[in-house]
Amino acid sequence: MPLNDRDLDVLQKATLELHEDRDLDGFRDAVPDIVLAAVPGSQFLWMESGFSRIEQPVLNVVRWEHPKKFTEPLVQRLMEQIESHPFTVHARSTGDWGPLALSDFWTDAQLKRSSLWRDVYRHVGVGRLLACAAFRGNRVGTLNVCRPLGAPHFSERDRTMLKLLLPHYVQALQAAERETMRHQGDGETLPTLGLTKREVQVAAWLARGRTNGEIASILAMQPRTVEKHVERILVKLGVENRTAAAMVVGGRLAYATQPGPGQDSGKAPEAAKPAARKTRARRAPPARSLAR
Repeated sequence: MPLNDRDLDVLQKATLELHEDRDLDGFRDAVPDIVLAAVPGSQFLWMESGFSRIEQPVLNVVRWEHPKKFTEPLVQRLMEQIESHPFTVHARSTGDWGPLALSDFWTDAQLKRSSLWRDVYRHVGVGRLLACAAFRGNRVGTLNVCRPLGAPHFSERDRTMLKLLLPHYVQALQAAERETMRHQGDGETLPTLGLTKREVQVAAWLARGRTNGEIASILAMQPRTVEKHVERILVKLGVENRTAAAMVVGGRLAYATQPGPGQDSGKAPEAAKPAARKTRARRAPPARSLAR
């Protein structure tokens, strides 16, 4: 659906705000207002999880929401029904991962007869839902805007806005992850990967194609210790081999796999010293060009 001039201005403002320099905490705090200003709703929800054929089907579920309504038991109930969710069934059969709305599949009466309503949605006041999926390595995330039952259904304009915002959301999220890693201290983890600082260092060299022996030499570790780190990395990332892990890490932690200015490529990547927080916005494509 073509957007009018006012919608294009709203989209451009949201895009620029998403691309402001922030760490992960700052990004998480800012995005609900940014997204809901572009696609009106009563609740913002970002859920991302990793899938694996080994150990367990769902790994490292990350949930950001505003306002907070989901409890851990409710999240568990939702994940138990994720394969039968109409969005998942539709997407797997057609390749269309959104934006999708509950009203595409159910009337209000059908929704209220569903187990999703009984077990999950009625407890969090979700009667209208618009969602779009994004894939990052072995992880899949959904950007959701919610409204209560009885509120207006999402329009084609809302779908277009969410679809155009999603790639900027993902790009800005990855930038925030990199900023957080640069400020990391000992023992801290990158929330969306669940890796410790030492595991990140091992993963960064793994992504460069180094063997366990080479990583052990670079990081002054025992080869067996590196092997254990690699085993934990595979489980946490939900992948089955080093190649798949390298693909995930290469995409998510690209900054760590390339030497920065003045950094020798033969030395282990180190986190940069914390710098003063910036509010300068990165350049983003004009909204009007995105909508064509």
